[in-house]
Amino acid sequence: MDRYVPLLREFAARVVLFHESVAAVLGLHATDVKVLRILGSESMTAGQIAENTGLTGPAVTAVVDRLLEAGYVTRERDEGDRRRVTVRAVPAKIRALNKVYDAYAVDMAELLGHYSAAEFAAIERYMTQATGLIVEHTARLRARAKG
Repeated sequence: MDRYVPLLREFAARVVLFHESVAAVLGLHATDVKVLRILGSESMTAGQIAENTGLTGPAVTAVVDRLLEAGYVTRERDEGDRRRVTVRAVPAKIRALNKVYDAYAVDMAELLGHYSAAEFAAIERYMTQATGLIVEHTARLRARAKG
């Protein structure tokens, strides 16, 4: 099992570096790209973005301001509660963001095509469980950071 730890550590680091490169191509911060990927083509309140990312309210405001300026999102105030802000992705800009991932997606599809259905099921199970662990440990670290 110990032989997999360095592999997973490098994979995780390379994923972060890849997303930083995507952000650089788009003239955005890596955090901006991650918020856009979480937002997708949907909409969320600023509070939901904070909850889903662990960013503070002021940090979410800064990200949304940058994304608004770059044309990736719109911001709408709730008529009933002016403090509540809904952030909506701009579909054309999300398509442009997704286009940056196209070559990677093609290569990943080709790579995954080399696995049998049983192997792919194991990969899928691992990825689902690993994602769950990341979410769980992220929440623990956030709680610990808050004291």
